[in-house]
Amino acid sequence: MIDAILSALDNPQQSALRQITVIEENGEEKSISYAALAQQALAVSSALTELGVVRNDLVILALPASIDHLLLLTGCVLIGALPCTVALPGRLMADSPRNQIYVACQLFAPRLLIASESNTPALQRLLSNLPVRVVTSAEVSLAASAGFPVRVERCQADSGHHVQLTSGSTGRPKAAILSHRNVIANVRGIGGVVGYSVERGDASASWLPLHHDMGLVTLLSNLYYQAPLLLMQPASFIRNPLGWLKRMSSFGATTTAAPTFALQYCIRRYREASMKEVDLSKLRNIFVGAERVDEACLREFAQTFSPHGLSRSALQPCYGMAESTLAVTMHNTTFDYDKQALSYVIPDRIDSGAVIDHWQARRADDNSRRVETVLSMGRPIDGMQVAVRALDSSDAKDREVGEIFIRGSSVMSGYLPAEGQTEHYQSGDWFATGDIGYRVDEHLFVLGRKKELIIIRGSNYFPHEIEDVIASHPLLASGGNAIAAFGIYDEIQRTESLAILIELETKHNPIELRTQLQNQLREKFGFGAHAITFVLPGSLPRTTSNKLKRLECRTIYLQTVLDNKDKADREQLVS
Repeated sequence: MIDAILSALDNPQQSALRQITVIEENGEEKSISYAALAQQALAVSSALTELGVVRNDLVILALPASIDHLLLLTGCVLIGALPCTVALPGRLMADSPRNQIYVACQLFAPRLLIASESNTPALQRLLSNLPVRVVTSAEVSLAASAGFPVRVERCQADSGHHVQLTSGSTGRPKAAILSHRNVIANVRGIGGVVGYSVERGDASASWLPLHHDMGLVTLLSNLYYQAPLLLMQPASFIRNPLGWLKRMSSFGATTTAAPTFALQYCIRRYREASMKEVDLSKLRNIFVGAERVDEACLREFAQTFSPHGLSRSALQPCYGMAESTLAVTMHNTTFDYDKQALSYVIPDRIDSGAVIDHWQARRADDNSRRVETVLSMGRPIDGMQVAVRALDSSDAKDREVGEIFIRGSSVMSGYLPAEGQTEHYQSGDWFATGDIGYRVDEHLFVLGRKKELIIIRGSNYFPHEIEDVIASHPLLASGGNAIAAFGIYDEIQRTESLAILIELETKHNPIELRTQLQNQLREKFGFGAHAITFVLPGSLPRTTSNKLKRLECRTIYLQTVLDNKDKADREQLVS
């Protein structure tokens, strides 16, 4: 990637015409050409060296998307350091030792943590007992202007490029090391299946945070291709999701990425009057991933925005993870692209009972009692292999359900060592994803997480089956309420009981709604939930990819039950 970054200096006139534009936190729009980015990143790399950063040092970037962020990230890469962008803690977690920044510094001992001037004092207090130096981005910029000798660390393809934190559903972060080979292979693999090319006028736009693998690889792809890129703030999307579409229209973006919830949010906030003169006809790729992809949502999004020129084939489900840089499987859109058709929304209606009882994804028929629709996530991109292993660890046949394994040129070189870490990976081995799925004609279909299966009376249920039934209630059908279903072991019954947490605004009657939801569950599955608990919107824990941490939800629920029991016992003793 060093050669890709510095190549802008070989043809500065051409590179000056290609820019990255960032809508910064204060709303100011700033742009930098790839030539200027390379030149200024060289100065930043020298400043980092003067601050004591050397090859393979971990440098944590606790910054929003900004020009400074881009310069620091590329500056780290140029000297062989390992940049790692982290999520900024919310107000309630800012001074808590449980926030991800504190845990990451405790586990992985970074050389530097670079933050904004406004956040630095709080982070210095938080990390005062840890051997990490906290500096502001302004301090690095000042050092960069001092004119220190330029130094670039030429590296091997397998040298580390960056570190991506991944907490999955367990909460404890792991630090995946992605090499230059991994990044370039993934960027080329993604670009190859959609024919991404600056010459054909391709340009990207993203509101996803740079600590999210999908957001970061969008940036890295455009650094590699030197294509026009528009970066927006996640908070701006939450405030005004249609602003994302409007910005892409005016920018001329051809490619973007979003999880399902973002598309659902745009549908909910759609107003025809606010979308007048918005032209989405240039947008030919929307990579949809990071969480379970819902067919109904994609169809509704296409129907809502096709009057504004949106190609229906732009909607492209895909599968990936931080450990594979980003993408594992995608749809090849270089053929069969039809703007009027949902060419890459390929549904498979399967008998859920056969999945649970026989680990077979049989096509549903009139005799199927439980039916669900699963979408194809495409085929492996170049350089990647996918295997599904059955219960006996043999290679699964088509439509046989098992755990998904991956290997290939995009898969990480390993994890940074950390105390208490039990997961280990050797480069070149098959990587166990922890996801359950099946294949049909090399197309991959993903069902859910292995660890999250709920076992009730000897039958297995995927959380999303239960969550979909809950979400079908009219009060929850808008898609804006996070729902987490999980099992809790009942010592008396010797089986798991079902518990459900639902984010809900307080204006609704919880008693009446709980009764209605229990009736829906009994009608669909023949049993109700042990507990349905309503919590405040935004309170359920999520991964950096916005997936619900169901196992952490279960831990929170059990701790709350235990706390309530202790409180009741104390009150009984007092009385």
